[in-house]
Amino acid sequence: MKRLAGVGFLCLVFVMFGSVAFAQEQAGSAAKDTPWEKYSFKFGGLVTALNSQVQVGLKDLGAGVTVDVEDALGLDSKLTVFRGDFGWRFGKTNRHQWNFSFSDFRRNASKFLGQRLEVGDATLKAGTQVETDFNFQIIQAKYTYSLFQDDRFNFGVGLGAYIMPVTFKISAAGRSQIDESFVAPLPVIGFRFDFAVTPKFFIRQNLDILYLEVGSFSGSIVDLGVGAEYKIWKHFGIGVDLNYFNIGIEAEAEDYPEIDWVGRFDFGYDAILLYGKLYF
Repeated sequence: MKRLAGVGFLCLVFVMFGSVAFAQEQAGSAAKDTPWEKYSFKFGGLVTALNSQVQVGLKDLGAGVTVDVEDALGLDSKLTVFRGDFGWRFGKTNRHQWNFSFSDFRRNASKFLGQRLEVGDATLKAGTQVETDFNFQIIQAKYTYSLFQDDRFNFGVGLGAYIMPVTFKISAAGRSQIDESFVAPLPVIGFRFDFAVTPKFFIRQNLDILYLEVGSFSGSIVDLGVGAEYKIWKHFGIGVDLNYFNIGIEAEAEDYPEIDWVGRFDFGYDAILLYGKLYF
């Protein structure tokens, strides 16, 4: 609970800081002409190499099963998914920014087990055909304040939240063996760096991180992106990002908001994002 209180206090301080800075800017002069767009919409394909493990139940009670879903259950380890991002800078100096993003990972597979698999109270023998569904969405909202900004550099610090609906199902012989669904809302601290090499060519980096313990719940996130972007026309550009993402969640009881699930969940990917971007 102390860590949760600390995160809550940090969020409160940051919101108060942002409000004061915004009020000061409203009373000041307008921003100089800079390459940082006011509105943007980014859309593209995320080509990912996935690695996932799920444990349902508690190991110390003998009711748990840890599954590498790509190797054991035949789910694709490579996937291309759509990702959309919306950005809005506001305030007279454009130092304040909201970002929203969405990506959707959906996988299903049918496989004959190569070895015995214990699922809860059931034991699935080698050769049993299993059907698996593993769906995972990442919905992100983040506020960033630019601590330093001129016509070449932009460096910001922010707070945000990742909301991640997860569905994991295993069935065999027409019977459901595992059917788990939950939503994982997790706060993050973020850092953003943009460098305008020329008025049309940009280097962009972002890092979102979290480690949180609340009672018997623990969660961690690392989301790192490095990319390059070129503005072809006044209102349109293209870009490429290299992205590393990893999330780990472990719950021994249902004592974290919206997490009504017990077990461990690890999901990660390395990805390349190719995208187009509209500027306003």
